[in-house]
Amino acid sequence: MKPRHSLFRRTALIVAAGLLVFQLASGAAIFFYLMQPLAQRSADDLAGLLVLSARTWVELPPATRPDFEVELRMSHGLDMHLAGTPLGDEIEHHPYLNFLRTALVARLGSASPSRVAETMDGRFHADIRMANRVLRFSFARELISPRPSHALVWSMVAGLLVTLATAWLLARRVSAPVARLAEAARQIGEGERPAQLPESGEQELADLARVFNQTAAQLAARRENQSTLLAGVSHDLRSPLGRFKMALGMLAEERASPLIARMERDVAEMESLIGAQLELARAQEKEGAESTDIDALLAELLEAAEARSPGQTRLRAEGPPCRAVIAPLALRRIVTNLLENALRYAGPGRLELARRRGAGGLLIGVRDSGPGIPVELREAVFRPFFRLDPSRNRATGGSGLGLAIARQLAETQGWKIAVKPRLSGGASFWLAIPGGT
Repeated sequence: MKPRHSLFRRTALIVAAGLLVFQLASGAAIFFYLMQPLAQRSADDLAGLLVLSARTWVELPPATRPDFEVELRMSHGLDMHLAGTPLGDEIEHHPYLNFLRTALVARLGSASPSRVAETMDGRFHADIRMANRVLRFSFARELISPRPSHALVWSMVAGLLVTLATAWLLARRVSAPVARLAEAARQIGEGERPAQLPESGEQELADLARVFNQTAAQLAARRENQSTLLAGVSHDLRSPLGRFKMALGMLAEERASPLIARMERDVAEMESLIGAQLELARAQEKEGAESTDIDALLAELLEAAEARSPGQTRLRAEGPPCRAVIAPLALRRIVTNLLENALRYAGPGRLELARRRGAGGLLIGVRDSGPGIPVELREAVFRPFFRLDPSRNRATGGSGLGLAIARQLAETQGWKIAVKPRLSGGASFWLAIPGGT
């Protein structure tokens, strides 16, 4: 089975992907249609200033040139002097210097070559040949404005942060009501009555919460009606059956008859069926948890099973003595039903009650040496009134409700129960109780 992604994760990924695509498209548009033209214009303005300054310096009398250099430094941040040594290799990867180089070539022409470079101290230099002299202009990085690559990076980082925050908020807003709905549905499945969901927010979510609240109220009412009905059945059927049984006992004392004996067995079977049905219904009511000595409880149940089948049962408890905060009556009834099922159907052979403790919780198993259960029927055995051998009647094969009651009790308490094959033959019924210390 492929792993499923949560609604929160999937919604966040979809929203984030859409916003990121929009951010990339808008960033590219801003770069190519705004930042790059603006940077080219700035580089062209600087190239014009450099060319104009070089021409002015050449035309000035030598005595006034130092004053001009000072004025140029103070007004425009440009250091100007005659180049004594040639510049190093030109930088090709710097966008602004590439724009400046192109602008200088456009203003001076190829007949007056210029060079642009960056030194180790982080300053930029431009050599301009003018009147058989090479004038070098030096300026700091701070003089470059704007810087399109930096502006694009910062805008992309800011856009990414805003995109992730927006995706998280939207996904949270969508998945939170669904998570509350799932938790309320889980509580209903465990026999609890959840608090009403808020019927607010978007129209669709409000309608869903309203329908769910109505359904939860209807289910609670049906459970109450079912409990009332079962109480009535218990009283209205068991009382006449008790009187009928007493009358049959009196008749049997006066005159023994195979018909009377058969009627007594039928009455006992009816009482057993009514009791099993009531127990199956009560299994939907969740029991409170309390600290329980697991090993002592299992030893007590195994002792009762040993009385029915002497010399064939044993307890195998792994690890130190075990206590857990669980529902003791539910655990007692589940293990009892599993033991009775194994004693009834597995036939002669060793029966093992196992207890394991792990990081995931508590495992309790009932392992027999019987014929086992076919793979295709391992879930069917937990259905009410299901029997592996259809020829069995209730007198020899039980009511067919023992495993169904065990499964219902386990699900109500939030536990899991399943059947596994044994390599040596037979079946293993395992009850998994998560958490619990």
